[in-house]
Amino acid sequence: MEMIPGVTSIDNTKSTMKTANNEAMGKDDFLKLLIAQLSAQDPLDPMGAQDFSAQLAQFSGLEQMTNVNTNLEIMQKLETALQNTSSVNLIGKTVESYGNTINHAENATETISYSLPSDAESIQIDIFDSTGNQIDMVRVGSQTQGKNMATWDGANSQGKPVSAGTYSYAVKAENLAGAPIQVDTFSSGLVSDVVFGEDETYAVVNGKEIPINTIKRVSQTN
Repeated sequence: MEMIPGVTSIDNTKSTMKTANNEAMGKDDFLKLLIAQLSAQDPLDPMGAQDFSAQLAQFSGLEQMTNVNTNLEIMQKLETALQNTSSVNLIGKTVESYGNTINHAENATETISYSLPSDAESIQIDIFDSTGNQIDMVRVGSQTQGKNMATWDGANSQGKPVSAGTYSYAVKAENLAGAPIQVDTFSSGLVSDVVFGEDETYAVVNGKEIPINTIKRVSQTN
Protein backbone atom coordinates (compact mmCIF):
# COMPACT_ATOMS: atom_id res chain seq x y z
CA MET A 1 0.00 0.00 0.00
CA GLU A 2 1.49 3.36 -1.07
CA MET A 3 1.64 5.89 1.77
CA ILE A 4 1.72 9.69 1.74
CA PRO A 5 5.32 10.95 2.05
CA GLY A 6 6.21 12.25 5.53
CA VAL A 7 3.44 10.35 7.26
CA THR A 8 4.24 7.41 9.53
CA SER A 9 2.05 4.37 9.15
CA ILE A 10 -0.05 3.29 12.13
CA ASP A 11 -1.12 -0.31 12.48
CA ASN A 12 -4.79 -0.06 13.51
CA THR A 13 -4.79 -3.68 14.67
CA LYS A 14 -2.32 -2.77 17.43
CA SER A 15 -3.90 0.44 18.71
CA THR A 16 -4.49 0.37 22.44
CA MET A 17 -5.92 2.48 25.22
CA LYS A 18 -2.57 2.46 27.07
CA THR A 19 0.32 4.91 26.75
CA ALA A 20 3.94 3.92 26.28
CA ASN A 21 4.31 3.90 30.08
CA ASN A 22 1.33 1.52 30.33
CA GLU A 23 -0.83 4.27 31.89
CA ALA A 24 -4.53 4.71 31.11
CA MET A 25 -5.13 7.20 28.29
CA GLY A 26 -7.12 10.36 28.77
CA LYS A 27 -9.56 11.86 26.28
CA ASP A 28 -6.86 14.21 24.88
CA ASP A 29 -4.57 11.27 24.15
CA PHE A 30 -7.43 9.39 22.54
CA LEU A 31 -8.29 12.36 20.29
CA LYS A 32 -4.64 12.70 19.21
CA LEU A 33 -4.57 9.01 18.34
CA LEU A 34 -7.77 9.35 16.31
CA ILE A 35 -6.33 12.32 14.36
CA ALA A 36 -3.11 10.40 13.74
CA GLN A 37 -5.09 7.46 12.38
CA LEU A 38 -7.04 9.73 10.04
CA SER A 39 -3.85 11.43 8.86
CA ALA A 40 -2.12 8.14 8.14
CA GLN A 41 -4.95 6.37 6.37
CA ASP A 42 -4.72 5.44 2.68
CA PRO A 43 -6.66 8.11 0.71
CA LEU A 44 -7.65 5.39 -1.78
CA ASP A 45 -9.09 3.29 1.02
CA PRO A 46 -10.18 5.67 3.81
CA MET A 47 -11.78 4.64 7.06
CA GLY A 48 -15.41 3.67 6.56
CA ALA A 49 -18.23 5.71 8.07
CA GLN A 50 -19.12 2.84 10.39
CA ASP A 51 -15.57 2.56 11.75
CA PHE A 52 -15.30 6.34 12.11
CA SER A 53 -18.60 6.49 13.99
CA ALA A 54 -17.43 3.73 16.29
CA GLN A 55 -14.25 5.69 17.05
CA LEU A 56 -16.27 8.85 17.81
CA ALA A 57 -18.66 6.88 20.00
CA GLN A 58 -15.73 5.46 21.94
CA PHE A 59 -14.29 8.96 22.38
CA SER A 60 -17.66 10.31 23.48
CA GLY A 61 -18.02 7.52 26.03
CA LEU A 62 -14.53 8.22 27.36
CA GLU A 63 -15.31 11.93 27.74
CA GLN A 64 -18.59 11.23 29.53
CA MET A 65 -16.86 8.82 31.88
CA THR A 66 -14.22 11.44 32.65
CA ASN A 67 -16.91 14.03 33.39
CA VAL A 68 -18.78 11.59 35.64
CA ASN A 69 -15.61 10.84 37.60
CA THR A 70 -14.93 14.57 38.00
CA ASN A 71 -18.47 15.23 39.23
CA LEU A 72 -18.26 12.31 41.67
CA GLU A 73 -15.01 13.69 43.10
CA ILE A 74 -16.63 17.12 43.57
CA MET A 75 -19.69 15.57 45.25
CA GLN A 76 -17.48 13.52 47.56
CA LYS A 77 -15.57 16.65 48.63
CA LEU A 78 -18.82 18.52 49.27
CA GLU A 79 -20.20 15.61 51.28
CA THR A 80 -17.02 15.48 53.38
CA ALA A 81 -17.16 19.24 54.00
CA LEU A 82 -20.82 19.06 55.05
CA GLN A 83 -20.14 16.11 57.34
CA ASN A 84 -17.21 17.92 58.96
CA THR A 85 -19.31 21.03 59.53
CA SER A 86 -22.13 18.96 61.05
CA SER A 87 -19.70 16.99 63.23
CA VAL A 88 -18.31 20.16 64.83
CA ASN A 89 -21.81 20.91 66.15
CA LEU A 90 -21.53 17.77 68.32
CA ILE A 91 -18.98 19.44 70.61
CA GLY A 92 -20.62 20.11 73.97
CA LYS A 93 -23.48 17.69 73.27
CA THR A 94 -24.20 14.41 75.03
CA VAL A 95 -24.13 11.48 72.64
CA GLU A 96 -24.95 7.80 72.91
CA SER A 97 -23.34 4.99 70.94
CA TYR A 98 -22.84 1.24 71.14
CA GLY A 99 -20.54 0.40 74.03
CA ASN A 100 -20.42 -0.68 77.66
CA THR A 101 -18.28 1.89 79.47
CA ILE A 102 -19.19 4.32 82.24
CA ASN A 103 -17.28 7.54 82.89
CA HIS A 104 -18.10 7.66 86.58
CA ALA A 105 -17.97 10.85 88.63
CA GLU A 106 -17.44 10.43 92.37
CA ASN A 107 -20.68 10.12 94.38
CA ALA A 108 -22.74 10.15 91.18
CA THR A 109 -25.52 7.76 90.22
CA GLU A 110 -25.08 6.28 86.74
CA THR A 111 -27.72 5.33 84.16
CA ILE A 112 -27.03 2.16 82.19
CA SER A 113 -28.72 1.86 78.79
CA TYR A 114 -29.34 -1.27 76.74
CA SER A 115 -31.72 -2.69 74.17
CA LEU A 116 -33.63 -5.99 74.31
CA PRO A 117 -34.70 -7.82 71.12
CA SER A 118 -37.60 -9.40 73.06
CA ASP A 119 -39.23 -9.26 76.49
CA ALA A 120 -37.00 -10.26 79.41
CA GLU A 121 -38.12 -11.85 82.67
CA SER A 122 -34.93 -11.11 84.60
CA ILE A 123 -31.84 -8.97 84.06
CA GLN A 124 -28.48 -8.97 85.79
CA ILE A 125 -25.92 -6.20 85.28
CA ASP A 126 -22.32 -6.82 86.37
CA ILE A 127 -20.13 -3.78 87.04
CA PHE A 128 -16.34 -3.96 86.51
CA ASP A 129 -13.48 -1.62 87.37
CA SER A 130 -10.73 -0.58 84.92
CA THR A 131 -8.74 -3.76 85.68
CA GLY A 132 -11.67 -6.05 84.86
CA ASN A 133 -12.55 -7.00 88.45
CA GLN A 134 -16.26 -7.23 89.22
CA ILE A 135 -17.14 -4.73 91.94
CA ASP A 136 -20.94 -4.77 91.97
CA MET A 137 -24.07 -6.36 90.54
CA VAL A 138 -27.45 -4.82 89.77
CA ARG A 139 -30.59 -6.94 89.42
CA VAL A 140 -33.61 -5.73 87.46
CA GLY A 141 -37.06 -7.31 87.14
CA SER A 142 -38.94 -7.97 83.92
CA GLN A 143 -38.59 -5.45 81.08
CA THR A 144 -40.15 -5.24 77.64
CA GLN A 145 -38.59 -5.37 74.21
CA GLY A 146 -36.71 -2.26 73.06
CA LYS A 147 -34.65 0.44 74.76
CA ASN A 148 -34.39 0.05 78.56
CA MET A 149 -32.41 1.54 81.40
CA ALA A 150 -31.17 0.61 84.86
CA THR A 151 -29.48 2.61 87.63
CA TRP A 152 -26.18 1.96 89.39
CA ASP A 153 -25.64 3.88 92.64
CA GLY A 154 -21.89 4.22 92.10
CA ALA A 155 -21.02 1.98 95.05
CA ASN A 156 -19.38 -1.43 95.26
CA SER A 157 -20.97 -4.63 96.57
CA GLN A 158 -20.20 -3.51 100.17
CA GLY A 159 -22.10 -0.28 99.63
CA LYS A 160 -18.97 1.87 99.62
CA PRO A 161 -18.85 4.62 96.95
CA VAL A 162 -16.16 3.96 94.38
CA SER A 163 -13.70 6.54 93.13
CA ALA A 164 -14.15 8.48 89.91
CA GLY A 165 -12.93 6.75 86.77
CA THR A 166 -13.85 4.52 83.87
CA TYR A 167 -15.93 1.44 84.57
CA SER A 168 -17.60 -1.14 82.34
CA TYR A 169 -20.66 -3.33 82.57
CA ALA A 170 -22.18 -6.50 81.12
CA VAL A 171 -25.92 -7.12 80.85
CA LYS A 172 -27.30 -10.64 81.09
CA ALA A 173 -31.00 -11.14 80.29
CA GLU A 174 -33.27 -14.19 80.29
CA ASN A 175 -36.75 -14.71 78.92
CA LEU A 176 -39.67 -16.36 80.71
CA ALA A 177 -38.34 -19.82 79.76
CA GLY A 178 -34.94 -19.04 81.28
CA ALA A 179 -33.16 -18.82 77.92
CA PRO A 180 -30.53 -16.08 77.49
CA ILE A 181 -31.37 -13.02 75.37
CA GLN A 182 -28.87 -11.08 73.26
CA VAL A 183 -28.45 -7.54 74.64
CA ASP A 184 -27.08 -4.42 72.90
CA THR A 185 -25.46 -2.00 75.33
CA PHE A 186 -24.89 1.75 74.97
CA SER A 187 -22.41 4.25 76.34
CA SER A 188 -23.05 7.96 76.68
CA GLY A 189 -20.91 10.99 77.37
CA LEU A 190 -20.06 14.56 76.51
CA VAL A 191 -18.29 15.28 73.21
CA SER A 192 -15.14 17.28 73.97
CA ASP A 193 -13.49 17.23 70.54
CA VAL A 194 -14.00 16.15 66.95
CA VAL A 195 -11.13 14.50 65.07
CA PHE A 196 -11.05 14.42 61.26
CA GLY A 197 -9.30 11.21 60.22
CA GLU A 198 -8.13 10.33 56.73
CA ASP A 199 -11.11 8.07 56.04
CA GLU A 200 -13.44 8.71 58.98
CA THR A 201 -14.49 11.39 61.47
CA TYR A 202 -14.39 10.71 65.21
CA ALA A 203 -16.02 12.26 68.27
CA VAL A 204 -13.97 12.26 71.46
CA VAL A 205 -16.26 11.02 74.25
CA ASN A 206 -14.92 10.36 77.74
CA GLY A 207 -11.42 10.60 76.30
CA LYS A 208 -12.09 7.91 73.70
CA GLU A 209 -12.46 8.37 69.94
CA ILE A 210 -15.65 6.87 68.53
CA PRO A 211 -16.66 6.92 64.84
CA ILE A 212 -19.38 9.48 64.10
CA ASN A 213 -21.46 6.87 62.27
CA THR A 214 -21.76 4.78 65.46
CA ILE A 215 -23.56 7.55 67.35
CA LYS A 216 -27.20 6.60 67.91
CA ARG A 217 -28.51 9.59 69.86
CA VAL A 218 -27.54 13.23 70.41
CA SER A 219 -28.91 15.23 73.35
CA GLN A 220 -28.63 18.86 74.37
CA THR A 221 -26.57 19.16 77.53
CA ASN A 222 -28.40 20.96 80.33
